[in-house]
Amino acid sequence: MSAKQSDRMVDYLLIGGGLAAATAAEQIRKQDSTGSIVLVTNDERLPYHRPPLSKEYLRGEIGADGVYGKGGVYVQLPDWYQEQNIEVLRNVEARKLDTQARTVMLQDGRTLAFKSLLLATGGRPRVLDIPGVRLPGVYMLRTLADADTLRAKIQKGQRIVIIGSGFIGLEGAASALSNEARVSIIEPQERIWPKMVAPEISAYFQSYFERHGAMFYYQHSVEAIANSKDGKLVVKIAPKGKESQMQEIPCDFVIIGIGIQLNTELAESGGLEIDPKHGIIVDEHLETRVADIFAAGDIAAYPDPLAQRMHFEHWDNAIASGEIAGTNMVGADEPYRHVPYFFSDQFDLSINMLGYPTSEARTIIRGQMNENKFTAVYLQQGIIRAALMVNDDGQMDTWRELIAASIPAPHEVNQLADPNFNLSSLLPSQ
Repeated sequence: MSAKQSDRMVDYLLIGGGLAAATAAEQIRKQDSTGSIVLVTNDERLPYHRPPLSKEYLRGEIGADGVYGKGGVYVQLPDWYQEQNIEVLRNVEARKLDTQARTVMLQDGRTLAFKSLLLATGGRPRVLDIPGVRLPGVYMLRTLADADTLRAKIQKGQRIVIIGSGFIGLEGAASALSNEARVSIIEPQERIWPKMVAPEISAYFQSYFERHGAMFYYQHSVEAIANSKDGKLVVKIAPKGKESQMQEIPCDFVIIGIGIQLNTELAESGGLEIDPKHGIIVDEHLETRVADIFAAGDIAAYPDPLAQRMHFEHWDNAIASGEIAGTNMVGADEPYRHVPYFFSDQFDLSINMLGYPTSEARTIIRGQMNENKFTAVYLQQGIIRAALMVNDDGQMDTWRELIAASIPAPHEVNQLADPNFNLSSLLPSQ
């Protein structure tokens, strides 16, 4: 189908209803006041922020009807889209991309032609391939609708099994425990975040959760979920490799949080180049090999000066990549340079991570873990590569500079363990 056969022509077509697409729309409108912008999302809601869904929104501390940071979760309220002349097509899935005709076909048969296209389709929750995973009472936590359902269910005394101890799993667990629910966490790996933190840090977080009432089942696999005699659920687990040692955990409901599967199907339908692990391959300007087709957010596999090709599934990357993609869609030529950053709030712990953490790196603890205020500094071949801050983000900007510039640790490396050591002294003089 040619562009002339399409239902309409759009200057800027944004596919995906998350933060990356919404940020790109904001950026485009700042630089082009008249070009047509259409945002297509298969969500029923306007674009919203995901971080509060597993934290303050799940706990009932904020509502939905407000912008993020002001008591709500939305990126912008409905009036803003009208004022900015940005059209949002909701509850609509984009089904097929034709890069030659420069069109996108929607599920209802409409076809939109575009001058510039952003793919920001994000991901969907991974689903366990086990019996009972579709039973009533088994939930995911990805969308605002998911959070609405769980927010109404999490109550004092409820027995909850959480499968997965990544950030979504632990944030959901912390929120449920804060509401006096009883929580069991099932994880096939041997400890918390084994690819990202040293064993002593895993032990710190596990102990913190256990003091709040969590029960952990590490190195256990979930074999099945079944209905119980009392009308609730039972989760059948076993130590990895020892399926004969099955045990059952009764519960009121289950939350599965085992990561996401990237939504690359639309890009694949158009023949765009895909990295099976990282998503849609883009250059340093977030542009695919097809001119004026960009990708941002979770699905953008971008070149990184330290990690080579990577994608990053977090709020900060969605904003930063959305801004650059939107700017470049208007005609700029800005490279994407970004030190990876993510944050998490669990109980009274404010957690911030910058850089490229691996469990193989040498870790130096700056501060006191037993006082719940410390930074874990990651060194690889003597270079500062990452910083995990727990209630200790006062020097976040300095850590970002050190990591971005690949600054070596001081000769007396243990100076980094002293909170009074001047980090700025490591930076090149201006």
